Amino acid sequence: MKFKPEISGTILSPGVLEQDYAQAQNMGRVHLGDSCLFFRKFSGASYLPYSHILRAWLRQEEVKARMCCATANFDQFFLVAACADGQERRGQVIDKASGQACLDHISAKNPSVKIGYVKPQP
Repeated sequence: MKFKPEISGTILSPGVLEQDYAQAQNMGRVHLGDSCLFFRKFSGASYLPYSHILRAWLRQEEVKARMCCATANFDQFFLVAACADGQERRGQVIDKASGQACLDHISAKNPSVKIGYVKPQP
């Protein structure tokens, strides 16, 4: 599998990444490794070391789907990570419970991460 760093300059050896990804918990498009958070992409995966995450939270988005006979509403959940480079990364998780498990795992791997969304000040 091809691995790409989410933050430039965070190069890990392919052997370490392969082993970490192989044992990682699958939470949808997000995989929880021992040293990195993996975001599944079409042609591989990108990785984000836990030490580069400053804040993490869940985002819930409502989706309204029109069908031939009715409208269906359902929710999608995303894990969002604000990183040391000032960017936010996000990956879809299966449901709210798996999103909370992601937050708990990130907090255990890097206790200095702030968990929860903070509204930006104008």
